Amino acid sequence: MPNYNKKITRQMPYEEFEQGLTDLPQDRQAFLSVLFFAGVRVSEALALTSSDISCTPSTIYIQFFRLKNSKQTDPIPIPRTIYTSWLCEQDGPLFPLCRKTGYNIVHRAFEGFYPHFFRMNRIVHISENFGDNTVYSFIGICAKSIDHYRAKVDISKVGKSLWEEIS
Repeated sequence: MPNYNKKITRQMPYEEFEQGLTDLPQDRQAFLSVLFFAGVRVSEALALTSSDISCTPSTIYIQFFRLKNSKQTDPIPIPRTIYTSWLCEQDGPLFPLCRKTGYNIVHRAFEGFYPHFFRMNRIVHISENFGDNTVYSFIGICAKSIDHYRAKVDISKVGKSLWEEIS
């Protein structure tokens, strides 16, 4: 895994993510969308084949092979958008790339960001909106791992609440 100089701890809203997809080829848009929506590791996304994908008119279900002793999860539902529909039209391996290329795709589309940021972004979003049990079922990681991601974001929210408190 590449070394990162500074861990990014803020959240990325979908609108900001979507801006980074402009002018990218469809396969790159789909790759980045899988990272953003599913919160998977780059190697989990790169291992996908068309047999791991099941499509409906509004949702794409993706069966990931979880790594690093993560619990295997049910197929992950992601929205079927103009950026993800490409996944439903493919046959065979979806992203025949190496991990370094995956890193470069993220870095070129979102300067200063790294692939694992999208994992943190999704874990924190799910934890805040649905609770840790849902994170465990969606991502397949243990509570200790969830705390690592969540703790990195809470600090900025405390600062914001302090400003709101004195306003």
